[in-house]
Amino acid sequence: MQNIEKTPIGHLLVGGGKRKVIALHSWMDDAESWSTTIPFIDQTKFTYAFMDVRGYGKSKHLKGTYTSDEIAHDVFNLADDLGWDNFYLIGHSMCGMAAQKAALLDKANRIIKIMLVTPVSAAGFPADEQTKIFLNALVQNEDVAKMGYDTFTSNRLSDNWKTMRAKRHIAVTDRDAQIGYMNMWLNENFLEAMRTVTKPFLVLAGQYDHPEFRLDVQKQAFADFLNVELLEIENAGHFPMQETPVFLATTIESFFS
Repeated sequence: MQNIEKTPIGHLLVGGGKRKVIALHSWMDDAESWSTTIPFIDQTKFTYAFMDVRGYGKSKHLKGTYTSDEIAHDVFNLADDLGWDNFYLIGHSMCGMAAQKAALLDKANRIIKIMLVTPVSAAGFPADEQTKIFLNALVQNEDVAKMGYDTFTSNRLSDNWKTMRAKRHIAVTDRDAQIGYMNMWLNENFLEAMRTVTKPFLVLAGQYDHPEFRLDVQKQAFADFLNVELLEIENAGHFPMQETPVFLATTIESFFS
């Protein structure tokens, strides 16, 4: 793990149960994106820490190197701050990549199981030049962000939802952090090392996600993992915590139980 300065990381703590969960968000959202799922979690059996990565949400003021190592480092430090020796981990989209890095770096075997929600592969996201231009244009641009939400949900959802999410995307993210994390999930590649990890993974793919995140592609990305299950979420694109929150909460707690 790279030498990263420890700093208190922003998070929302929910529940009082014995099973501890750290949940991470996507490149286009902060931890608030889980707010639609929170009403359906079992707060008597589970305690959730919905963490904001540096430059986002409650951690918007925190500068960093914006790498998967740094996110993993902050996950373990948050667990330390909360007094959690062991915990379950959820990574969404770009933080699905970071959750894989956390599993790789977990020499003390603190992570019990990992759920990856519409994740970026440990090999990164295969973007051509046109896609990279689009992603760069999306940074701090509400109109392009709306197009992004459309692209990753197969143009199925209301304009009101896309507008709400795009405004949130602009308000809670730091420009440098967005660019840094985009470079992370476009350029990092540690897939070969993941083939030694034996921790249990559950990978969720959305039926209406961008084609590069759908079940057939995820099956290829995780083909050589030693302990992995894959599940397609029907009637969801890239954001099942927003699109199918009851089913997602049920699936999370079934896997972690």
